Amino acid sequence: MSNQAAKPKIPSIAWVTVAIIWLGYIIVNLTTFSWGMMKADVVNDLGLTEVEFGVLGSSSWILKAILTIPVVLLISRFNAKTLLRSIFIVAALGIFLQGFAQNFTMIFIGRGLVYGVAAAVLAPLAVMKIKLIPKERMTEVNSLENFTAPAGQVLGTVAILSFITLMGGWRNTLIFMGGLLLLVVVFWSALAKKEHGITTKESGERVKFLQPLKEALSHKEILLLSFGWPGTGFIWNVVYTHWPAFAQQNFGLTPAQTGIVLGCLPIGSVIGSLLAAKISNALGYDKPLIWPWGFILPFLYGGLMFANSFPVLCIFSFLAGYGAYAFVPLGFTAIYKVKGISPMAVSIGVAMIITMNGLGGAMGSILPPLLGAGGEMALVMKVCCLSPILFGMLTLFLPERGRKYQEKEAALTAQAGA
Repeated sequence: MSNQAAKPKIPSIAWVTVAIIWLGYIIVNLTTFSWGMMKADVVNDLGLTEVEFGVLGSSSWILKAILTIPVVLLISRFNAKTLLRSIFIVAALGIFLQGFAQNFTMIFIGRGLVYGVAAAVLAPLAVMKIKLIPKERMTEVNSLENFTAPAGQVLGTVAILSFITLMGGWRNTLIFMGGLLLLVVVFWSALAKKEHGITTKESGERVKFLQPLKEALSHKEILLLSFGWPGTGFIWNVVYTHWPAFAQQNFGLTPAQTGIVLGCLPIGSVIGSLLAAKISNALGYDKPLIWPWGFILPFLYGGLMFANSFPVLCIFSFLAGYGAYAFVPLGFTAIYKVKGISPMAVSIGVAMIITMNGLGGAMGSILPPLLGAGGEMALVMKVCCLSPILFGMLTLFLPERGRKYQEKEAALTAQAGA
């Protein structure tokens, strides 16, 4: 209880700042993860092939991987508030373009505009969080932040079919989402404080463009997380892009049933993300709550490929979703805890994880249909479940930076000062 009482307060402006960005991120994730549920209508309206649809699914992840770090490096030239506003404007235009798309090229460009820049949102936000949020509360805030992605995913699977019907089709749905994102831009412009985004110019020096990237690459925590994370993003996107069709063909599920099963995945993720900080704080350690999931998740995702039962599939989906996000807030917060790291390097570290996870997600969308083109799609889907092992193997080497370690460091610092 004394720990709870000693927690520093988070200023109101900090909550306003992160809440606006989180709302925009939920909207982006809603449009992203409703893609599999829109598949039949999109394919029929635009006359797409299975491979073309797979390319569209992977385009968001590929462009995320290509553009995230370059966009984040712009923080050294632009205020973070300005950069975040620009990102959401471009994303809104991309959503509109998808809604009005008449062919493969238009919808490809639209998805590229959205997801090529939107993934970079969390990196400049990291800079603002460092200025606004006490370090002791960062895991707690990151748990809430990482809740926003699965929240959009829940809406994008469980509720999206009803919403598409209400809006009169997938096109109107996307156009409406684009409008909501522009409202986020308006709120952000009016309420966010520019001074909370100032980073590299405070000291009067102009940081070299690539210096934060070089600094980030010098920390093993960032490298281990960045190269391990694609193993989880890969199977995540395999499931979101291809599992609905797999389940309907192999288990005889209806589209509504697949939507319910798939919707259990982000529901589990919401709970996993929200509980992460509480469990790590109670335990006092972070590392045992990170690496084991790399070895547990293959069994949970595997259940989605073998359990020919609607209720059992829902359970496996929920558990896989829980495990897929139970380590996420702790993994991201590990970067904030690196000794002596600069705010810009933290931002680049976040961007590196997003970039590498984007590569994994891209492969998860496009590789299964290519490898399974000869009729072996079911086997390919099952083998894909092994990919999280990469994350487990690499994060075994992370140093422990949990609550007990931080308390020990604080005590040693106080003793040295005395």
